[in-house]
Amino acid sequence: MHNHSKLIPIALISVIVILGMVISLQMSQEGAMPITLLALLAIPAIILFIKYPWMAIAMFFMLIPLENLYVYRGSMTASTTKLFGALLFGLLITSGSLKYISETFFNKKGMWMLIFGGTALLSIFISNDVRLEKASLITLWLSIILYFVLIMMMRNTRTLHLATIGLIVGGVLSILSPMLLGIGSVLEEKRYGGLWGDQNEFAAMLLVLIPLSIALFYTTKKGLVKMLLLGCSIMLIAGLALTYSRGGYLAFGVMIILAMFKFITGKNRAKILAIAIPCLIIGSVIFYYTFGDEFIARMETLRHLESRESLRGEGSLNQRFYYYFELAPKIFAEDPIFGVGFRGFILHNPRGQISHNTYIEVLTGTGLVGFIPFIIILYMTWRETRRVERYASTEGNEGYLWCYANALELGLISYLLAGMFISLDINKMTWLLVTLSAVILNISRIHFLAAHRERVEAEAGGQQWTAGYGVRGRPQYGPYGQAKY
Repeated sequence: MHNHSKLIPIALISVIVILGMVISLQMSQEGAMPITLLALLAIPAIILFIKYPWMAIAMFFMLIPLENLYVYRGSMTASTTKLFGALLFGLLITSGSLKYISETFFNKKGMWMLIFGGTALLSIFISNDVRLEKASLITLWLSIILYFVLIMMMRNTRTLHLATIGLIVGGVLSILSPMLLGIGSVLEEKRYGGLWGDQNEFAAMLLVLIPLSIALFYTTKKGLVKMLLLGCSIMLIAGLALTYSRGGYLAFGVMIILAMFKFITGKNRAKILAIAIPCLIIGSVIFYYTFGDEFIARMETLRHLESRESLRGEGSLNQRFYYYFELAPKIFAEDPIFGVGFRGFILHNPRGQISHNTYIEVLTGTGLVGFIPFIIILYMTWRETRRVERYASTEGNEGYLWCYANALELGLISYLLAGMFISLDINKMTWLLVTLSAVILNISRIHFLAAHRERVEAEAGGQQWTAGYGVRGRPQYGPYGQAKY
């Protein structure tokens, strides 16, 4: 069994590192140099991460929702996520995970990732527009590199589980940051964006975190952890409500409908409905009396989608209508094959704004040569979650992966739907979803092959073997990779 006492010093150092980052942030705002403080904190942290690489991965995931927690602002902004990304690249070498490089690079999805990155780079050279923001291309390629790094390092359910907990905790901290620390994004109409910055993008991120948090709540057996995950799930849903993102609300509604079709079947129906219906009623009542008037006023604008004329009184929707159906076709027509340059929509928009649509952004920026690989990557990501569901359903002891894959699928579909209203092509969460689907497929294959090998051994030795439960008398492996008898 896992020795939980070892987690105490790890947790303490993690808290110290986070507090150091917050202090550094405050110091940087006051004009002081926080680099020395961070360097002192980094020494014990790096030593710990070399010994426990999974801890560095969990910390990295936790820092993703805390995107605007900057270490240094200068000619080149260095965020905590970038620093931890660089650390993971170094740990890749020290952890011995490089031995998996061939199977990671030479697979279909990895090749399509490189092709898409190459087309984005090609579009910039072909357009020859000096105004194009090269930082967006760098962000994309860093995400692609991180994809390969994480797949090589995340090869067991314990690392996956702890990384996901880190992501959920980071999301909750990001929601609480404006209230507790006085930092983060809050618009005048009290729309929360946490430490993510943009309220709509923050809502899209929460759409991924909510089903993952509920999945971990469902699969966790320990009472205290289960209650904490329940609290996190409620907080994430509340955070989504506070964004007042119309696209986020619509995507969340679709998520609920899909979840009902996926899970409310057969013997689970009574149990799920007994929990879900009271929660929905209580939650709806609380939400209405807390945010009712503002929510209704915000959602009323969606009625204006029926016609262009009715949009005249709604600036945001009218603007997007113009981008989608008038401006985007004109920009695409300029170079339908190679595009106007990665993230070039903003430069060809008289209003100097992005398209507020992920797919239009990629199509106009990289043309068909970039759009096709992008769509293929998204399709493969969805297909990987479905394959894990099938793998896990044939192996009864893989309930954790089955729940995780279903949650990831719901988050992915909702996130991609939200991408119809915001530009998420270089968003970290987009490529994290692409990465997580590949990670869980890889882990499920490892588990499936191990179960198959055990079955063959059992049959050869004349022992009784039951699908999903292994050979009688042999240890099983739980969601954290530890043996249990």
